[in-house]
Amino acid sequence: MEEREKRRMAVTKKDIADYLGISRTAVSLVLNDTPSSTVSEETRKKILQAAKELGYAEVSPKLCYILYNRPADDPRYMNDLRAVEETASAYNYRVLFMNVKAAPEDFIKLQRFLRSQEVSGFIVSGDIDEQIIELIVQSKVPYVFYGGTLREGVNVVVNDDKKLAYNATKYLLSLGHRRIACLTGSLDLMTHVLSIEGYKQAYEEADLPVDKTLVQVGADEDGYELCKRMQMLDIPFTAAFCANTVIQFGVLQRLRQCGISVPQEVSLIGSGMSELVKASFPQLTTYYVYPQQKGILVKQLIEKIEMKQFDPAIAYLSEFTFYAGETVAVCK
Repeated sequence: MEEREKRRMAVTKKDIADYLGISRTAVSLVLNDTPSSTVSEETRKKILQAAKELGYAEVSPKLCYILYNRPADDPRYMNDLRAVEETASAYNYRVLFMNVKAAPEDFIKLQRFLRSQEVSGFIVSGDIDEQIIELIVQSKVPYVFYGGTLREGVNVVVNDDKKLAYNATKYLLSLGHRRIACLTGSLDLMTHVLSIEGYKQAYEEADLPVDKTLVQVGADEDGYELCKRMQMLDIPFTAAFCANTVIQFGVLQRLRQCGISVPQEVSLIGSGMSELVKASFPQLTTYYVYPQQKGILVKQLIEKIEMKQFDPAIAYLSEFTFYAGETVAVCK
């Protein structure tokens, strides 16, 4: 009996893949019960049957990371997912990834998945709105939202976006910049509202007036178009605080296209850390929450799961790291 148990525990996903002559990726997608898996139902059944025959046993509990209303490959969220996976692994939890759009068919799939009770808890990130909040909260499954809302009665972890924008703007002011643009996405998202508040606070503390024309909002978070709009409206600026690195990268592309040198003529500072930061030329200057700090998402969720205490609370991530990059210089 003991020997049979050893053989049972020794069976791996690779063993199942070799047994069936299929890819390990397909086996992982099925055994991890990835909601957005494209594996056919026929292959799925074969994998589950083979796992049963070979005595495969998966004992690790599962969490699900939902990226809501954002492309699955959005570079801003991939770093978050990796940080979540690292922390979850340390607690012997596995993490599934689910990309959910704000569409009826996606909500039906998510509702079905929530009812299945196949995971112990959910971490939800992306463009969080009232629709997804209500669905998750009413499911009674342990959850943590990452950003998107400060609504009372909801369990959420948020970056202190106001503090970050304040720090970034204050830094640009210390370098002699006075006409600093503030470029953000939709004001339906709390992160952008708070970013503007932090930007204005830095000006007010420096006893400097805020030129409202320098604050530009774009629903699509298209930095290229935001920069182009300012040029067409003849709004001069020597620096810009960008609410995320996607906006920042777009602004950089527009300025370079126009023959404007960064940072010699215009400085750019952003918020967050993504692959764009180091892939860009020049590399982007940014403030960001160190990924390991985001482990609080997992710790808070697991605590709620294991202690069975679901009292909602708001936690702030307010310790930021500065990445110098190459897009900021003293104002000339």
